[in-house]
Amino acid sequence: MTAPTGRADRDVLAEITREIRWDPRIDQAAIEIRVQDGVVTLSGTVESASRKLAAYEKVLRVRGVRQIIDNIEVRLTPHPQDARHQAP
Repeated sequence: MTAPTGRADRDVLAEITREIRWDPRIDQAAIEIRVQDGVVTLSGTVESASRKLAAYEKVLRVRGVRQIIDNIEVRLTPHPQDARHQAP
């Protein structure tokens, strides 16, 4: 498909993938990216809100993105010290 911006969805997807790959804040394997008519859907689970925001910001930088549907969930991983303070 070609987005109304004139860029093919596959080109938009390739650029988003490159942007995310080089950002150490983002676990590329944790995020699924789909592009249809310039609408980008992000899905998956990340460990913090800052990682979710990093992925969103990378997508915003890509020419040809018309809209972002952000379905990324944040699942905080408990800190090892927190386990010591929980009641048995």
